[in-house]
Amino acid sequence: VATGNREVATHNAIGKIYVTLNRDPVSFLNNNQFYDPKVLGKFCEKLDPSLAFTAYRRGAGECDEDLIQVCQENGLFKDLARYLVEKQDLETWATVLALGEDGSEPPHRRSL
Repeated sequence: VATGNREVATHNAIGKIYVTLNRDPVSFLNNNQFYDPKVLGKFCEKLDPSLAFTAYRRGAGECDEDLIQVCQENGLFKDLARYLVEKQDLETWATVLALGEDGSEPPHRRSL
């Protein structure tokens, strides 16, 4: 990596090591542009949901469904609200605030 390796699998493996050993994983997730957000986000979900949020956020929209799910399952409503305001995408807002198939309000809608 120090020599300029840009291989995604290598950066994913290094990211997993940073997260597992708790060696400043937030800095890695925010500053490394070569890892796959879906891979590291999924890896972080059970270890630390806030790290999963950070990884998914870096996905530039391709991980929105995963980001919304991890936020709702783990009560990261402030992070989700902040993300939605920063993104300013009406379709993503509609996804989060949509009523259930039977017209009922989703359980996490009020918390958001």
